[in-house]
Amino acid sequence: MSEYQCYEFLAIDRPLTLKQQRELREISTRAEISSTRFWNEYQWGDLKADARKLLVDYFDVHHYFANWGSRVMMMRVPAGRVEVAKLKPYFSGHGAKVSKAGQHVIVEFWADDEEPRDEDPSDSGQFAELVPLRSQLLRGDLRCAYLGWLAGVDRGADDAAVEPPVPAGLGALDGPLQALAGLLGLDDSLLAAAAEGSASSSFNVKATREWLKKQPAATKERLLLRAMEDPAFSPGAELNQAFQKGQPPSHRPGRTVAELRERAADLA
Repeated sequence: MSEYQCYEFLAIDRPLTLKQQRELREISTRAEISSTRFWNEYQWGDLKADARKLLVDYFDVHHYFANWGSRVMMMRVPAGRVEVAKLKPYFSGHGAKVSKAGQHVIVEFWADDEEPRDEDPSDSGQFAELVPLRSQLLRGDLRCAYLGWLAGVDRGADDAAVEPPVPAGLGALDGPLQALAGLLGLDDSLLAAAAEGSASSSFNVKATREWLKKQPAATKERLLLRAMEDPAFSPGAELNQAFQKGQPPSHRPGRTVAELRERAADLA
């Protein structure tokens, strides 16, 4: 089997300037480069740059594919838009990690399979399906973070380790979350076992409306003004995050890794 690698980066919050595009061209003369995207494939050789540094300096989302079984998905998010302390318990280092980089937080998911992946490397739709995970995380949806932690249950996490808070809605994963579960190689039985500890994610209109009424007028005016000044800004993400932060924490005790493994085996 011949070697194949594919690197793709997307700029979401801000398009690349012409100067930045020229800088990227110095890294690769063959890459497809635009104001929002860098893409290149290799049958031999490798990217002549550090992928994580490219993400930190230029882009918001990165995907890497190698036909020997390696997959990586990284996201760069503004540090002021996420709670790092709240994220850290989900990233054990077995299949996902989180780190600071200047004014940003880098969230990374990966898989290194023992067997080559039976996938079409030219199918860019695989990456496109993962991209919405970033906006979900910015809205305060921690399901992708939990899936990253769950990957550790399959990859050597200690039996006595206790799961972090279980986000609502694990029993109804949308397309992007299903794509992440596929990237991480999560077993269906393990996903089902994890979902048993997850509440429904149904949107509570009444509770949300009551919370919104209590917010200071100055806060709502600030968000609306910012949305008018920057049409790319989503006030909903910030409001959702603030709303969830004000909700009482769940008192349900976390399950151990051993308990999750045992329940997954029962379901299988």
